[in-house]
Amino acid sequence: MKKIVFYMLLSVFLLSSASAISEPFKKNMQATTDYTTLQRQITDYLAQQPGVYGLYFVDLESGQEFGYHSRTLFHAASTFKIPMNLYLYRAAEHGQIKLSEQLFLTESHLEGGTGILKSQSPGSSYSIAQLADYSILYSDNVATNILLSRLGKENVKEYMRSLGGQVVDNEQNITCPYDLALYMQEVLQLAEKKPSGEKLLDNLFDNLLKDRIPAPLPPEVKVANKIGTWPPTNTYNDAAYVVHPDKPYILVVTSEDTPGYSAAREVIRHLSELVYHYQSNGKIPASLW
Repeated sequence: MKKIVFYMLLSVFLLSSASAISEPFKKNMQATTDYTTLQRQITDYLAQQPGVYGLYFVDLESGQEFGYHSRTLFHAASTFKIPMNLYLYRAAEHGQIKLSEQLFLTESHLEGGTGILKSQSPGSSYSIAQLADYSILYSDNVATNILLSRLGKENVKEYMRSLGGQVVDNEQNITCPYDLALYMQEVLQLAEKKPSGEKLLDNLFDNLLKDRIPAPLPPEVKVANKIGTWPPTNTYNDAAYVVHPDKPYILVVTSEDTPGYSAAREVIRHLSELVYHYQSNGKIPASLW
């Protein structure tokens, strides 16, 4: 009877511990912050905005996290290029591909939108390493299409599931805020262990599209981010690792059915300011209420 009671109590303890914080983001639980005020402010603010927004936040020192519509389905747009590059560099680390391998641009790879290869003629060749750089630095859609022809979209999607992705579909380019935070955390973990991870993180720091989460932050604060834009659903996303001087964090914001780019950009910037100030001072300035 004593054994039964012991195992019942042990089960309750393990379940309560597991529910406190998700395993992928656990780190140092000693220095915790009360995020109740910040979470309430974000929830109230987003509830008033036209359209649908999602958000996920992770304090990388304590592992504390919270979300808003965090597992709601959103169009991933170019944020998909984060897990795609993770899969690419993992494959290279395991000898499944060579970054020096040359791939050819064909008619089927051509696509509009962001990037610098859309005006190139079929028949041009590029190394996998070069295409990987372009896919992040310029969010190049053509480079991404060439890489997917080599990597296999289904392989990338299966890899996303293996990381714990909750919203993954082989046919649709969809995601959720929680998943994007998970992929960004994987980038940081890979960067700690492998040169390829450092390369991917450097590209995210150096990418040219900094109009959302990084924009309102002090210029000396480094931000590794990847935006995503899908006009048919008025989707404007950003997934970012913010190197706050004291409390670095991951912040992901997704959206759909917004009034358009300008409105969504301002919402994302406002959220970025709220989080940064709270990380700095543990409170929200009156100017942001």
